Amino acid sequence: MKDWIPFLQALIWPIVVLTLAFKFRAGLGRLIEAINSRVERGDSFEAGASGIRLGPSSPQTPTGAEPQPGAQPVLEVPPPLAELTEAPNEAAPRVHLVHSAHRDNAIDRNGYRYFRLRIALEGDRDSDLDRVTRVVYHLHPTFRDPDRIVTNRSTGFEITTAAWGTFNLTADVYVEGSTEPIRLERYLNF
Repeated sequence: MKDWIPFLQALIWPIVVLTLAFKFRAGLGRLIEAINSRVERGDSFEAGASGIRLGPSSPQTPTGAEPQPGAQPVLEVPPPLAELTEAPNEAAPRVHLVHSAHRDNAIDRNGYRYFRLRIALEGDRDSDLDRVTRVVYHLHPTFRDPDRIVTNRSTGFEITTAAWGTFNLTADVYVEGSTEPIRLERYLNF
């Protein structure tokens, strides 16, 4: 029997885990589905101090600061697509928000690591942006002037700023011939 004790001790945790997983299988299935849907939307998921991380980088407490002139952004993040609603007879342009972030030690302050951000609107085709008249970006409320209106088509309706924390950005895209804006969202991670 003495030889069997280490073997039984090694089996006890897998048996306990499997029993609990079987007993709570419905809730476990919902949890897995919720995690999967968050990651597919582009949101992040982080669990525990060990750093189990799925999706984009884990969020930090958001805040922001105004930009300073400097280096070009280098990190391009793949955009999620969002379709604009159009009149039924017209081909709907496909536009999406993109952003890039570049770490800049020169703008660090109060112990926070700042990043230069570039946020813009891109279309699947160049002509997709031609019908956009303006974009109203809604940054995190901690930014000075968090609602920013951009009408410059030649820059892709770009804004630049600096921030030290990740946050969800929303943008209202106004299209000629429509009175209601199209709401786009993007998780700004860096």
